[in-house]
Amino acid sequence: MRVLALTNMYPPHSYGGYELSCSDVLRRFGEKGHDVAVLTTTVRKPGVDDAHHEPSDRVRRELLMYWDDHVLVSPAIHRRVAMERHNRKVLEEALADARPDVVSVWNMGGVSLGLLGLVAERRIPMVLIIEDDWLVYGPLLDAWSRLWKKPYILPLARLVTAMSGLPTRLPDLGAIGAFCFISATTRRTAQDNTPWSFRTSGLVYLGIEASEFPVAPRDAPLDRRAWRGELVYVGRLDRRKGIDTAIAALAHLPGATLRVIGAGDLSVLAELEALARRLGLADRVTFTSAERRDLAKAYRIADACLFPSTWPEPFGLVPLEAMACDTPVVATGTGGSGEYLRHEGNCLLFPPGDERALAAAVSRLAVDDRLRANLVRGGRGTAAALNTDGLSDLLETWHLGAIGGFPDGIPGDRRLPD
Repeated sequence: MRVLALTNMYPPHSYGGYELSCSDVLRRFGEKGHDVAVLTTTVRKPGVDDAHHEPSDRVRRELLMYWDDHVLVSPAIHRRVAMERHNRKVLEEALADARPDVVSVWNMGGVSLGLLGLVAERRIPMVLIIEDDWLVYGPLLDAWSRLWKKPYILPLARLVTAMSGLPTRLPDLGAIGAFCFISATTRRTAQDNTPWSFRTSGLVYLGIEASEFPVAPRDAPLDRRAWRGELVYVGRLDRRKGIDTAIAALAHLPGATLRVIGAGDLSVLAELEALARRLGLADRVTFTSAERRDLAKAYRIADACLFPSTWPEPFGLVPLEAMACDTPVVATGTGGSGEYLRHEGNCLLFPPGDERALAAAVSRLAVDDRLRANLVRGGRGTAAALNTDGLSDLLETWHLGAIGGFPDGIPGDRRLPD
């Protein structure tokens, strides 16, 4: 099949594991002989070069985004018109070049949602992989479509469409294609907070890249090293991630250290550094970044991985990566992460924002070798069951099915491990 993937960010210019999942799946599509092209935005991470080997060497970074370095952009009206026209032209050129059998839509947050209407007008099948809640927040970040939401604007919106040729109303997003949600949480959020129904949908659940995070057999010997109090956080620098809770917990964990590994909003980094200084913990907290290929080592040398999110995580790949590396996980289990995290089965759970409860959970691990061993074994089973190979195979079935109108029926949901 010929696939055109549409997404707002694409590695190496990305900030989270969800963009990497997109790249992992599309790479596998290419390895299976499918013709894959990618259309994404002009977003660039400072100091990062384009990948030397993009999938099929067909990654176009030309779409303009209503977002700039973690800041929502609301340009003047004439600038929005120019951006919308540019984006439609770029998509039309990509469609003409790729001649896709199916369009694979990943994340459209901050991008012109009217582009999906253009694909629908061409009657090209679409599969939309919903990795976070962009169906909810996307219309708010799209500075063009949100202009025309008020009922009293409707006459002007029609005039603008007639004069500019640009659509001012979003299509029925729920009816334009097949929806693959990465968790029951993301599907429920979309159903409860948008005006659309998602008649063709399923659960696919994300997975880790097994080539970089190989999982030992569940009954393989364990590393019985002594506890050193070395903690790690991996993920975006984002206020919703609860990194402040992890730092504050150190005040209740004498001698423990925390390594924060991630990129993102630099204003958040400044806040976290200031918090560590204010609490007298600056010498026990370090901030760094790393490529995914270097994370396995970081997980393995840590005594525990902290996943202290305070928002409803769409899924959460970090705990799975840590489990694959035999690193016990202490997490909040919010949102989609709670669908596979099991308290005292493959992790320890604590209430979001509760630094003392986080410290207490870490203290339990420090003194209980048997608990640590049980969590490692449970984590191995979870991580082994949720990998990118399984995700890619299922999404391939969805894309091939969409091309033919699902003659064999809608694919079944991906199962979570018990």
